[in-house]
Amino acid sequence: MSRSCLNSVIVAADRERIWTALTDPAELNRWETTDAHLDLRVGGGFLYEYAYGPSRPGTFLVVDPPRRLIQDNLVFNHNTSYHFLNTVELRAAGAGTEVSVLVEGYGDDPDQQWLRESMDLGWATDLQVLKAYVERGEDIRPIVWKGLRMGLRYTSAANLPTAAAGSGVVLLEVFAGSPAEQAGLRAGDVVTAVDGRKVEDFRGFREQLADHRPGGTATFSVIRGGEHHDRPLTFGDAQS
Repeated sequence: MSRSCLNSVIVAADRERIWTALTDPAELNRWETTDAHLDLRVGGGFLYEYAYGPSRPGTFLVVDPPRRLIQDNLVFNHNTSYHFLNTVELRAAGAGTEVSVLVEGYGDDPDQQWLRESMDLGWATDLQVLKAYVERGEDIRPIVWKGLRMGLRYTSAANLPTAAAGSGVVLLEVFAGSPAEQAGLRAGDVVTAVDGRKVEDFRGFREQLADHRPGGTATFSVIRGGEHHDRPLTFGDAQS
């Protein structure tokens, strides 16, 4: 079971330009955050606030412009705090720069595997947003972050060997009053398909939701207690 995630992208710009986009709060607010606070020094604190998802506080462990940042991230989940290390590396790559982000320190329990898969997808998407911003001056967040609200926590079924299916995603939690609860979904359900298309894993599930918008409906096929159920779910708006 993986205890880290690594994502990278090639950006057609020099390291100094990308370093500024990553460390200047005013620039961060144009492509990643809604409100960024950075004390950019070893031992200095940071707080990234986002339109979607929880804020990210922590401490800088290494500040080496324009090459490397290492951050100690503090993550709260279910009244438990976790520390994960982010290493952001900028390396010359031809006429551009390779930007990579390695996040380490996850455990094997379902909650931490959910965090790992969520952060893995989040960084993969953020790097594409960074690329569009630096290369073209575009903020593509409204395109890549759909703002769907389901009210679920889930992880790939492969992370839970006792799950009823080898593929799909296992629902770890269904939030009270959420669209998922209203659809009749329950913790422990294994989502095997969306609108008849097989769900392979966490990232595949998220990719299948990419064409949906708040207010739209999709049919979730689930296995519960060995039985198959189809549950229509109407997506909410994450900003409402």
